[in-house]
Amino acid sequence: MTAAASQPKAGAATWYRSDQERHKSVSRRANPLHRRFGRGLIGLVAVCALAAGLYFGARALQDYLGRDRLPAQGAETPTIRATSFQIQSASPAPDVDGTLTIDANTSAFEFIGRNGGPQTDMQVVSADGTTVYIRTANGDWRLADDSDTIDDDVRAVVAYVSNDATPDAILTNRLRRGYVELVTESTEGAGDDELTRYDIELNTLAFSTDYPLQWGDFQSDAVPGVATVRVVPMSIWLDSDGVLVRVTAERSGWSWERLTYSDLPFTPGDPGATLPTDPPADG
Repeated sequence: MTAAASQPKAGAATWYRSDQERHKSVSRRANPLHRRFGRGLIGLVAVCALAAGLYFGARALQDYLGRDRLPAQGAETPTIRATSFQIQSASPAPDVDGTLTIDANTSAFEFIGRNGGPQTDMQVVSADGTTVYIRTANGDWRLADDSDTIDDDVRAVVAYVSNDATPDAILTNRLRRGYVELVTESTEGAGDDELTRYDIELNTLAFSTDYPLQWGDFQSDAVPGVATVRVVPMSIWLDSDGVLVRVTAERSGWSWERLTYSDLPFTPGDPGATLPTDPPADG
C-alpha cells in the first residue's frame, strides 16, 4: 500500500475519537456498573455513619448540658431583709424548735417555741440583736441571764441562718472543689410554689484535712454540729428566685425552712421599755 493510500480521506472522521470520548470509553471499561454501585453504596454508608455520629454526639452534648448540676454559684437573688423561719434543730446542733423571725439589717429577732417542743410557750425577743428578753406562757418579761441556755441557742441559730439567702452559704467556693457530690436533683410543687431540691453528699473529712481554716468557717457559719466523716448527706431546696428556702442535715440535727421573706424591716416590740426600772439608791 502506498503512502497516499494510507492517508485518511477528507471528511472520513468516523475512525477518530476525541480525548473526551476515549476517556469515557476507558472509564466505562475500568468502572463497570457493579463497581460504581459498590462505591456508591460505600459512600452512602459513610454518609449515614457520619450523620449518626453527629446525631448521637449532639444528643450526648445535650444530655451533658442538661445533666443534674449543683446550683450556680454567685446567682442573684431578691433583696431580703426580714425572714421568718421554722427551726427544728437538735443535738449536736443547737436545741431549738419553733418560729424565728429576723431582721437582717438590725439583727433584731423574735423566737416563739413550738407547742410540744422543748420551748413550748417560750418567747425570746431582742430589739437590737444584743439585749435579749424571755418570757413563758405570756408571763412577765425578764432579762436573759447566764442561766438561760435558750438565749445562747437562739443566738447561735440566728448567726447561722441570718445570711443564708443563697446556696453559696453552704456550698462554699472551696467546698465545691471536689468535696461535694450531687446525688439527685428534683422538683417539688408547681407554679410559683415549685422548689428545686438537691440531695448532696459532703466529704467533710477530706475537706477538713485539705482546708482546715475553711473547715472551721464552715462549722461556725454553715452547718452546726456537722461531723468530720467521708459522707455527710444533706438536702437543700431553692425557690424559683434561687433563694435558699430549706436545709436538712439529719445527722447533724440541723433543719430549717424559710416560711416568708421580704425587703421590709422587722421590728419586734422592745420588752425592755415595759420593764420597771430600779428605784434610785438612797443617798
